[in-house]
Amino acid sequence: MNRSLRLIALLLAATASFSFPSSAWSQYAVEVASYDAGTTPAIDFESGLPNNVKAAALGEPSRFTDDPSFPGVVSPFSAPYKRSQLLSVGETGHLTLRLSNYALPQSGGKELGVFAHAGLIDLAYPAGQAGDPVAAYSVDSALVEVSVDGTTWIAIGEKTFDVPTNGYSDVTDPYAASPGSVPSDFQQPFVGTLASFDGLRHSDAGPDILELLDGSGGGTWLDIPAGLSHVGFIRFSVADDGNPTVGVNFELDAVSIARDAMGEPTVPEPATAILCSLTLFVSTTLRRQRFCRAR
Repeated sequence: MNRSLRLIALLLAATASFSFPSSAWSQYAVEVASYDAGTTPAIDFESGLPNNVKAAALGEPSRFTDDPSFPGVVSPFSAPYKRSQLLSVGETGHLTLRLSNYALPQSGGKELGVFAHAGLIDLAYPAGQAGDPVAAYSVDSALVEVSVDGTTWIAIGEKTFDVPTNGYSDVTDPYAASPGSVPSDFQQPFVGTLASFDGLRHSDAGPDILELLDGSGGGTWLDIPAGLSHVGFIRFSVADDGNPTVGVNFELDAVSIARDAMGEPTVPEPATAILCSLTLFVSTTLRRQRFCRAR
């Protein structure tokens, strides 16, 4: 075996034995493709924020608010609120995210979970008692569009994000100052609506909110439009409401892909990319050697 072929064999063997760690953000949005805060973002948000602030919309939804003044679990009565947890979009603004994997349409829908700044009003603080009908202290809305490639967009429509997030399935105190031991499942679609919480209490004695969620982390779940085979990007836009005295905004924590809807990565994994490059290198080298021998 000549020197070139020995080198190729060694590189292929090394790549085959190398294990790339899976991304901790797999199943979520992993890149801010574009962001314009608009004219009325929440306080402290503005265009041109550094990437570490934009990253608040990436990765998994918040489970715990690590605030020295008010540490606590994220629950239906205690929504995430820190700047490090939310990215705000005001009127005329937009946020475009690339997903870690393509989301594939399912027969029952509910492929994309949106986790926003939504929370329920507690009628019996600190017991965690929802009203009947339930009332929310934060309700955001935005125009949602999806895309295969980030270039051609299909509108899902104006959506209201009023279903809260729940970080732990074993925490019965909605304002607990310590994390739980059973994380909720952010890949399990919640099929209910805000009205599903009518009259329920955050406890471990049903019928209650934890029973309603049944292990899910909550959030508002969206269907992929008919005719699309997969979705790799999602965009949120906030229109100008025409009222100069009231500023409207949308605050996003995270976007998740349902477990059954997970497709291939939107960008090849490092090992796959290296193997493809090596395969091309091997093919080119062998062709050159055959050509030289033929001469």
